[in-house]
Amino acid sequence: MKIVVIGSGTAGSNFALFARKLDRKAEIIVIGKEKTMQYSPCALPFVLSGKIPKLEDIIVFPNEFYEKQKIQMMLETEAKTIDRKRKVIITDKDEVPYDKLVLATGSKAFIPPIKGVEKKGVFTLKEMRDVREIQEYIKERKPKKAVVIGAGLIGLEGAVAFRELGMEVLVVELLEHLLPTMLDKDIASIVQSHLEEKGIQFRFGVGVSEIIGDPVTAVKIGEEEIESDIVLVATGVRANVDLAREAGLEIKRGIVVDECLRTSDPNIYAIGDCAEVYDAVTGERILSQLGTTAVRMAKVTAENVFNKNVKFKPVFNTAITELFDLEIGTFGITQERARKEGIEVVVGKFKGSTKPEYYPGGKPITVKLIFRKDNKKLIGAQIVGGERVWGRIMALSFAAQKETTVEDIAYGETAYAPPISPTIDPITVAAEMALRRFK
Repeated sequence: MKIVVIGSGTAGSNFALFARKLDRKAEIIVIGKEKTMQYSPCALPFVLSGKIPKLEDIIVFPNEFYEKQKIQMMLETEAKTIDRKRKVIITDKDEVPYDKLVLATGSKAFIPPIKGVEKKGVFTLKEMRDVREIQEYIKERKPKKAVVIGAGLIGLEGAVAFRELGMEVLVVELLEHLLPTMLDKDIASIVQSHLEEKGIQFRFGVGVSEIIGDPVTAVKIGEEEIESDIVLVATGVRANVDLAREAGLEIKRGIVVDECLRTSDPNIYAIGDCAEVYDAVTGERILSQLGTTAVRMAKVTAENVFNKNVKFKPVFNTAITELFDLEIGTFGITQERARKEGIEVVVGKFKGSTKPEYYPGGKPITVKLIFRKDNKKLIGAQIVGGERVWGRIMALSFAAQKETTVEDIAYGETAYAPPISPTIDPITVAAEMALRRFK
């Protein structure tokens, strides 16, 4: 069997490795525009800040590793057309026939139509070359004032990186609060206060209308001009679907796939940022543009290419980050989105400590749990704290995937040791508070 993958990022590279584990003889070819196979885009802000010393450190495996796995790489190569009748991919170098095709074309940074956005000193943070360009610009221009457009994950991580490099930083967000798709306003305000204490400023409910100067010298917000030496545009990403659309595959916001991740052509699969999946709470088709989702899709597709008939489960979009010394974890639906979707929910919220009150060194932690009112199932959580957020959010995410109820968490078994965790865990208390509201 000849399997061709278009896209050498997280989804495409992982698919190739999973497929090779399942079949040692299949011919596997990966076509990619970059010079290397998979690297971690999520690590880019941490390279920029200097926490990760070298950009090359974020490359997961060297190209030689894939060669040893007998995975053929066609890097620095662009797939131009998919001829479905002939089952051939036409690239800028050659034609490549396939038996099964996997589209892992990823996503690209969305650039809003802001006047002057094309000017020198305006950047995105999506690819390795973005970091190189920003680093060169900083070395050359030594900017002191940065404006970040967008308060999502990449925007905030970029803002922290700029601040750690000694710049004054202003984050401008069109919506009412930071991380608007991940957090409710009450939890977002905790994060905002923490970042403000570290010197990052915010403007909400407004947008940048113009970028002034070339190189940039200021941005315009309404009628106000604010000085800026560098601008980061972090207004989200869009799925790369042009190749699939031109091939006649079904497209909505992303490439439409079934539960086995097949497209409208049974010989073609789509995975990663370019493919739509199902939301575990609403049942709607969404884009889940997370590295963890891409890896799981790669694993399921590898099984299905070899006729295993494995279904990809709906997603809760579990995500974590760390901003300075504050950990943030979230999954599922927010209270604000539930209201818009017409889903009645019951919420439990608790602010406590990561250790018993008597033990020194405990750090504040706030837990917010969201349950369906009709069946008491956990459908969302938001946790913000100084430590051990990631373990709690992952445990709760697994619980939600197993359709856990409020009683399961309120009366569930937890672990205790004074240096690590209190006798009654904060997630237990938050569930208890929600349980009272059901009665």
